[in-house]
Amino acid sequence: MRIGPIERTTADGFLELSVQVTGADGGAADRLWYRIPEEFADRLADTADTFLLAALFASIRRGESLHSEGPVSASLLENLEEFQAAWAQWRPDRYTPIALSADQEVADPDTPDDRSAIQTFSGGVDSAFTTVRHTKKSAGRASLDLTAAVMVHGFDIPLTDGEAYWSLHRRSVPLLASVGVDLIPVATNFRSLWHSDLNDWEDAFGTGMVSVLSLFAGRYRHGLIASSEPYGSLVLPWGSNPLTDGMLSSGRLRIHHDAAGVDRSDKVDGLSRLWPQGADNLRVCWQGERKDANCGRCEKCIRTILNFKVAGRPLPAAFQQDVTPDQIGSLRGLSEAHINPLRQILATARRNGLKEDWTVALEACIASNEDELARGVRYEGGFPQLASAGTAG
Repeated sequence: MRIGPIERTTADGFLELSVQVTGADGGAADRLWYRIPEEFADRLADTADTFLLAALFASIRRGESLHSEGPVSASLLENLEEFQAAWAQWRPDRYTPIALSADQEVADPDTPDDRSAIQTFSGGVDSAFTTVRHTKKSAGRASLDLTAAVMVHGFDIPLTDGEAYWSLHRRSVPLLASVGVDLIPVATNFRSLWHSDLNDWEDAFGTGMVSVLSLFAGRYRHGLIASSEPYGSLVLPWGSNPLTDGMLSSGRLRIHHDAAGVDRSDKVDGLSRLWPQGADNLRVCWQGERKDANCGRCEKCIRTILNFKVAGRPLPAAFQQDVTPDQIGSLRGLSEAHINPLRQILATARRNGLKEDWTVALEACIASNEDELARGVRYEGGFPQLASAGTAG
């Protein structure tokens, strides 16, 4: 595969950066693009690192070498060799390590590290905890000078749903401003172009997030990706994890897999204490009809509600109603990645001596889904099923 030169176009106050990506067969080129407001153009990187990162999984899936006609950080090319080795070990049936190259391999800048940082922000528990952890300097020596975040249109909110994306963005701008963080809107066709299949997306979404962060390596030296699982309960392989996220770093932008030493229920507890406004504005849902709100019936909404329960925290305003034991028990079609966080909640409940109707329902839910997973039961579309619509408590 070959990545062409970066093309820049402006329209209606937005700057679009795009490249043509041509496969080894010489067929029709794919056009990969990223769009940002022009006011953030002075923060952009001077390399094509973003586009090389974005094309990586498509290239190793096809087993085709990848070459960029734009300049690429030599340190990134080196790190990506180890990154590929990990994924080839994890999924040898799917990925083949390939050669990476660029017309110009550029050295890292010889400038002091000012600890400046930018993060990905979706409005969920993990990203909100990363925000407050660094803005309140509660990460100890790991605390960075976090002053910016990116919210991506085209990842969990499809490009076709602009209304939901901009609704969420408008709500999140003052929320992040309250802790001194700028929110940068970024749209990209990264997912819809090469990773529309859920299996491909679950492997590649980490490179997608880092590709967006790398756009802004002209201003920031560190990129933060919030952990989704704690060290004690990792699910591998998974698109973002503490083993390989750092391998997506360059000398221009060091990538951190943040807060894997904290489980999700403790994140909820910390968020409730340190940034209650952040808790009240959580947006965790990805399956509901409205992508800017929480449906209360998908597995992500339900497990987040359970995180608050097991942490002994009141349900925040982000959720309109509690969940019932019947709804917990009705969850089906969960993958290992969905069951694992539920096991963590149940383990915490047991450690805390909790035995309530919802913990009994959760235990049954986990057992039923583990059984279906072992028997190879699959549901239409391969997605988790929504819980029953029974009246919540």
